[in-house]
Amino acid sequence: MAFASSCSRPEGSSKGAAAPAGTRKYLLGGNWKANGTVASVEKLIADFNAAGPIPANAEAVVGAPFIHIPLCLMSLRKDIEIAAQNCNLTGTGAYTGEVCASQLKDMGVTWVILGHSERREGFGMAGEDSELVAKKTKMALSEGLKVMLCIGEKKEEREAGTTMDVCASQLKPVAAILSKEEWANVSSKFSSCVFKCLTVHKLIDHTPIF
Repeated sequence: MAFASSCSRPEGSSKGAAAPAGTRKYLLGGNWKANGTVASVEKLIADFNAAGPIPANAEAVVGAPFIHIPLCLMSLRKDIEIAAQNCNLTGTGAYTGEVCASQLKDMGVTWVILGHSERREGFGMAGEDSELVAKKTKMALSEGLKVMLCIGEKKEEREAGTTMDVCASQLKPVAAILSKEEWANVSSKFSSCVFKCLTVHKLIDHTPIF
């Protein structure tokens, strides 16, 4: 039994019409990154719980640090899902310091963020390349998690006009190993100006799945 199922989270509320059958919901997500204390997270949870209804055609998700996931699963309203900010490639075993997708699923986590630009860059350690991100995505999906797959170019790449090439190269390894059924549980995230977002999202929509 997942940890979350033993917790008494408050009910949420929704408004408006649900997404039509066969269409995707909007995804409203917030990544807390490596921020927060127990006190500040409790305050955030209280604010979310006191907020109004969530549109019925949207999913709301917060990406909490590993250390704060249990607190969210115990007290955050039920209609806001919890995402982890990473998971490993290998599953359970002798991998000190790692957290695997099956452990997240067992806790009651439903989403995981993979391929974030900060992890691709490495922040002082080796970054994750697109092949690794693709394999981690496959692993997470196989364990029943939904994936927020992050892609995007660096500032200098945008200025050089290579945004589409960079994003296509980041998508290619994922598209090569995911089935259409698996792709249905992937939401791609791209951060830039509105025009660039629309252009890149068109690229994502037309990326062939092998």
